[in-house]
Amino acid sequence: MSAPAEFAATCRVFVVEDQGMFRAFLERWLATQPGFALAGTARTGEEALAALEAARPDVLLVDLQLPGVDGLGFVRAARQTRPQLRSLVLSSLMDPLALTRVRESGVEGYLEKDAPPAELGEALRAVARGREYFSARFRAALAAERANAAAVGKVLSRREQQVMSHVLEGKTSREIAEALGVSVRTVEFHRANVMTKLGATSVAELHAIARRSGTT
Repeated sequence: MSAPAEFAATCRVFVVEDQGMFRAFLERWLATQPGFALAGTARTGEEALAALEAARPDVLLVDLQLPGVDGLGFVRAARQTRPQLRSLVLSSLMDPLALTRVRESGVEGYLEKDAPPAELGEALRAVARGREYFSARFRAALAAERANAAAVGKVLSRREQQVMSHVLEGKTSREIAEALGVSVRTVEFHRANVMTKLGATSVAELHAIARRSGTT
C-alpha cells in the first residue's frame, strides 16, 4: 500500500498510553504496518508535549484516560503548537457523556481498545489520510443518545423543557417563576410533571437522565 500523499515517505505516529503492556503492543504492531513509523511514545500527556517538537509526528494515537491531563486535553494542547496534527483516540469507555466530548473535541477518530488489530489499521490509515474514523459502536451509542434526547423532547411540553432547563441550572422555583414570568405555583406544577414523566425522584436523577439523553 502506498504512503498517504500528505507524507513524503511514512506517516509518523506518536503513541500516548499509560498502560505499559498496551503501549508495548502498539509499538510492536506499528513496526509491522507499511507506511507508518513510530515517532515516539509517552506515558502521560505532559511527557508527550515535552517530546513533540523533537518527535515531529503526523498522527497522535492517544488513550482517552491518561493520568493528569486527559487525552482530549492533551490533543488540544498539542494542536496549539502543531495545528496540523491528526488524532485517533483509543478507549474502553462507552459512557455517552464521554463519547459526546470526544465527538465535539475535533479529533479525527475513536476506536475501542478491544477492537481487532485489523480495524485499528483501518482507522489509523483513514485518519492519516485526513478522513474521519469513528467505530460502529461509537456511532451507534451516539445515535441512541440522540434518540433519547428526541424522546425527551416528545415527552415534555415546551414549557416543561424550559422549567427542566432552569432546574438543572440549580434555580429555585421562585427564580424560575421570575425568569419565565409565571407564578411559583405554575412552576411547581410543571416541575412535578417533569419528574413524573421522566421517572425521576430527585434533581440528581433528573441530571442523570439529562446526561443520558444529551440534553445537558
